[in-house]
Amino acid sequence: MNGTLKKKVLIVEDNTSLSHILTDKITGLGVEVITAQTGQEALTIIKKEKLNLILLDIMLPGGMNGFDLLEQIKADSTSKSVPVIVLTNLSTEQKTAYDIGAVDYIVKVNMSLDDIILKIKNRL
Repeated sequence: MNGTLKKKVLIVEDNTSLSHILTDKITGLGVEVITAQTGQEALTIIKKEKLNLILLDIMLPGGMNGFDLLEQIKADSTSKSVPVIVLTNLSTEQKTAYDIGAVDYIVKVNMSLDDIILKIKNRL
């Protein structure tokens, strides 16, 4: 695959173990992965990088939660077309995520890693 055409995924996840596992799996698909642990860190990356997909946790440290970040992503003309998959343990916030603009909503405890990777592959 040509390096300039390599797809980029941003993982916004404060659980470093999960972030590392997802990074390994997604990198194995031939996709470049960038990680952020806070909403503010993610915003900086989103402004600089041309992303193909964002995986977004809702519960984030640092004062900005995933919904705050999702609203900012969808309000910005340069990032609003980037698909966002919400990856969370909150099973009750699906409607909110879709209303703001998420393309998918995954409850971590309800889905295997292979299923999560398949959903990512289908969005790329």
